[in-house]
Amino acid sequence: MRKFWMVLLSLSFITLVACSNEDKNTDTAEKSTDEKTEEVEKEETTETEEESSESEDEATEKEENSKTTAKSLYDESKATTNIMKKEATSLKSSIEMKHADDVLLEQTQITEGEYSTLGVENEEEARAKIKEIGDEEKYKDQEGVEYKVEYTDNTFIETFKVDYTVADLGVVSSLPEGTNSESQFVSYQLSVDNFKKQGYYVEGEQTTEVFRGEKEGYVYEVSILQDGKNKVLKQTTFNEQTYASLDLADKAAAEERFKDTVKGYEELSKEDGVNFDMKFEEDKFTVDGVIDYEKITDLDKVLTAMGIDPSNGQAKEEARNYTVTANGLLSNGLQHIETKK
Repeated sequence: MRKFWMVLLSLSFITLVACSNEDKNTDTAEKSTDEKTEEVEKEETTETEEESSESEDEATEKEENSKTTAKSLYDESKATTNIMKKEATSLKSSIEMKHADDVLLEQTQITEGEYSTLGVENEEEARAKIKEIGDEEKYKDQEGVEYKVEYTDNTFIETFKVDYTVADLGVVSSLPEGTNSESQFVSYQLSVDNFKKQGYYVEGEQTTEVFRGEKEGYVYEVSILQDGKNKVLKQTTFNEQTYASLDLADKAAAEERFKDTVKGYEELSKEDGVNFDMKFEEDKFTVDGVIDYEKITDLDKVLTAMGIDPSNGQAKEEARNYTVTANGLLSNGLQHIETKK
């Protein structure tokens, strides 16, 4: 099934976290009585001059303190770079993230997608759509920000680079209301978490990504072991649903309704690397399922049982494509809730 993606052409969702500025040196305020008396005498003779330069001094001190606070948060010599990606037939996106500990220093996002991912059909419509989104105008002439979009016959290529050490965080990121922008930095880990909520993965990092959907009478959780190269290695599912949520009278009614499903699971579970177990309880049913692609000996047979045509090369490839799988879950209302390493 083809899935529609609306490309996020902005990093404005990036979360910032506050760092304390209370450790500022206050030694200069701790003077002796004699020093204070002497200072008062000096102030009486220079009051007019000091008042005239007060605003300028405060502005300079404010800027210096801001830079000092930001620099004290990280050791740039320990900076490293990680790459996040999502890759499917119609869209490829990579995000290069330079960070020192949890402080995100620089970020470069390059996204190439077919016009259909924007919900348009051609270059003219794509230009209009991107203009409507307004990022090009928003980031124009912003220090530390480079934003551009290139167009081909069938695709757009968007490049968005941000140097967070000099960029105005109030422009490139969202600050919690009422907080002081001087005491903010962009959190690398929270940024990674936010990108994972959009279906990205960290390149070269094998992890289990957990997705969950829940509402009254229904729970659906999927854990995906992916290899850090956009390939699904193993998928584990858990589904729990009450009979009442399906307007079923009781256990007997549920068993009758899902008897073919149970047979399908039983047949599928005969294959190596696959196991599905559906149980009917007093007021609900549960399904525990495992598909371990590394142990499957006849993938075509398993895909056929799953309703996927193995002769369709693209469909077969997408069956183990992490980006496609993750975005399919997200588009069906599940949310990324956890990463297990």
